[in-house]
Amino acid sequence: MSAFQTPLLIDCLQVSNPCRERFLEWRTGGLDCVHVTLAIWETARETLSVIGKWNRLFAANDDLIALAGNAGEIERIAASGRTAVVFGFQNSSPFEDDIDLVGIFHTLGVRIVQLTYNVQNNIGSGCWEDVDHGISQFFGRNVVREMNALGMLIDISHCGPKTGFDALEYSERPIAITHANPSEFVGFDIELNRRNKPTDLIRAVAQAGGVIGLSLYPKIMRGGSQATLDDFCDMIEWTVEHIGIDAVGFGTDYYTGYPVEAVDWWRAGRWARESPLKLPSAFSPWPDWFASPAAFPGVMAALRARSFSDQDIDKIAGGNWLRLFDESFGPLPID
Repeated sequence: MSAFQTPLLIDCLQVSNPCRERFLEWRTGGLDCVHVTLAIWETARETLSVIGKWNRLFAANDDLIALAGNAGEIERIAASGRTAVVFGFQNSSPFEDDIDLVGIFHTLGVRIVQLTYNVQNNIGSGCWEDVDHGISQFFGRNVVREMNALGMLIDISHCGPKTGFDALEYSERPIAITHANPSEFVGFDIELNRRNKPTDLIRAVAQAGGVIGLSLYPKIMRGGSQATLDDFCDMIEWTVEHIGIDAVGFGTDYYTGYPVEAVDWWRAGRWARESPLKLPSAFSPWPDWFASPAAFPGVMAALRARSFSDQDIDKIAGGNWLRLFDESFGPLPID
């Protein structure tokens, strides 16, 4: 990494419908880098069109945003007063069953890929599956190996626990949980109680050099839409205490700008006519203290009022993610 001195603010997952209004919110909130979702159930061809849309957005909003492919580019874009965008998938569906597509999408800027989105796919099991079969012996292990070699960060946010532990075992590089919360802190009296992660898995990710992005998504946060800023700060403190200061960051999972029908697409894709979850197809209101990413200064002020040192806050705000990106986004060193 370069010697960029100003601490960075990084949100390692947002999935809002992109437009200039969103980018202005990022700048108001002081966000230096945002990891965005290109695909959930999309095919390779559909994902190419999403990348094309983003390329047009970069050209039309080059005063606010720019694409970043490594930590140095993130720093340079942030230093210019803009927000760096990191491309990612919330599912490996764009790879279809073709190992060569991993490298093609890396060339197009994709740097973070979640192996599964809630359900079983060719790579592994999602968190909704009653039986977690882990990483598949052939395609799954080969995709992990390919992602490692190219410099694509493995994300297990929506994976089942065995698939997550398998990813740790088979990956030669650190992995990430870009957007989830600790089940032990949150409890299971929440709408999406399979989405959060057990302490032993989070700790194992941290011990391998990875990072967890703590989420503000109401359906996986204790208190839901009524959660307070103090509740969120309590969770940050708990996670730092139990997992370590070097493995905690932000992954808000913030979304807006979609019709309510998008909920059905996220939950069922093409593989079902309705969601297997017995929940209404509706958005949960965001807490009133985080109506949009423009509210990040209030979150940072609340953290500074806690017992964290300035160095600790710099790590949580973005330093831990930047370190992991620096270690992950380049090709695997050859011995």
